[in-house]
Amino acid sequence: MTEVIDKTRTEAQGLEQITIDRVAQIAAQQAIKSYEEAKANINERERNKRLYNAKILLKHYDELKTYVEKIDYKTKVSIPKLMISEKENIINLIEFGGDIVKSIKQTSQTTIAMIQYLDRALDTLEYIYKQENNMRDYEIVKMCYMDKIKIELIAERYGINKRSVYKIINNVAERLAILLFGIYGIKLE
Repeated sequence: MTEVIDKTRTEAQGLEQITIDRVAQIAAQQAIKSYEEAKANINERERNKRLYNAKILLKHYDELKTYVEKIDYKTKVSIPKLMISEKENIINLIEFGGDIVKSIKQTSQTTIAMIQYLDRALDTLEYIYKQENNMRDYEIVKMCYMDKIKIELIAERYGINKRSVYKIINNVAERLAILLFGIYGIKLE
């Protein structure tokens, strides 16, 4: 009788170990799957962020371009009126004036470099669309962001609906994001 009980106990322990091993295997597979999904979500968010940033650069292109054109390289960067308009800011300006001017100069230099880079990317984008005989898509983005023409008017001009204009803008912005951010602008499957 003791042998039967020991045999049954051993079989039960063996089944328990098989069950534990199977549960561990399933849990490991699920953890890997969850990790891969989380990684894919992060990659997609990063790509969306780059697309969003490309659109923001297009949206503010004129302002940034004007800012860069107005920078006087021979004179010191002036301190914006906003910074000295309040009493406490005047005290900060006196105490940290050198750092503020240095920071403004660095910001100006970064903006200049960014606009030059964006201009090259836009020139490349225009070249690509010329090679594809599809200047319409590039012109739509240019009309929307540089010329500030409303979507409704662009759609009317090209005889397409507003949704198509938005799709074209997204496609062109995705290509611009690739030119601006390289491999990180590409949606990898």
